[in-house]
Amino acid sequence: MGIKYYTHFIAQQDGAAENSEYRGIVELLGRLEPREGEREIARVLARSFDLEESAIQILQWQRLH
Repeated sequence: MGIKYYTHFIAQQDGAAENSEYRGIVELLGRLEPREGEREIARVLARSFDLEESAIQILQWQRLH
């Protein structure tokens, strides 16, 4: 069973006039460390949106209980 995290982030699409802002739940297989968590969530989201990791800006994330 995965661990769920609330995320609030911006996806910067190439060539788009504006960025897209999202909020939602990301489920990961392991627990994230505070220092690496933001990068790992950005990697997962980037793969899901077919974007580069640098195109994802995490505004907020926290583990759901």
